[in-house]
Amino acid sequence: MSPPRYALYFLPETDSALDRLGRAWIDGVAADLTAEARVYGFHATLKAPFRLADDQDEAALRAACAAFAATQAPLAEGPPTLALLDDFYALRPGAPSATLQTLAAECVRRFDPFRAPLNPAEKAKRLRTPLTPRQRQFLDQWGYPYVLDEYRFHLTLTRRLSPAEIPAVEQVLRPLTAEAVTEPLAVRSLCLMHQPAGGGFSMLARYPLEGACAS
Repeated sequence: MSPPRYALYFLPETDSALDRLGRAWIDGVAADLTAEARVYGFHATLKAPFRLADDQDEAALRAACAAFAATQAPLAEGPPTLALLDDFYALRPGAPSATLQTLAAECVRRFDPFRAPLNPAEKAKRLRTPLTPRQRQFLDQWGYPYVLDEYRFHLTLTRRLSPAEIPAVEQVLRPLTAEAVTEPLAVRSLCLMHQPAGGGFSMLARYPLEGACAS
């Protein structure tokens, strides 16, 4: 049996427009389009799923999350936008955000000591998708290819779509996302996620970002 995995996510704040969208869409009726997304939940990845290193445990990871979140200021971004990203639909920041990039990069770096190295099967799975030399370098260094300057903050809405499916899916998503794309994107917490063997991800804890905002 595979060991559990952990991850650091942005999850929409409770009762926000994004939260309502996630509950209606990801946890709703679009089973064919969202089967893969439901395993991970409606989220934006900050530190990709990883197994714990042999010299680490969950208690230490929880403590590190709390300490890190206490130093990070909450972020207030403009409303997100519905975007087609590599043949799947997602919500993306409406404009490039250096603050979101920095938060994700800090999560990658700060929590890498908790990550066990990729095993051969995990690495082979990643290499099934064509990667650039830079992405392969990041896969070897950080266990995930889409980090640092390759990172794109996004909340996945669908599986990959064929060209024929895209117009109909967009026609469904536009009205469903109408509220979410008018509400500012608030990143006020860091969520520690857990995936048991063979299961989906669930939230272990939500840590408020309590650092001082830049003046």
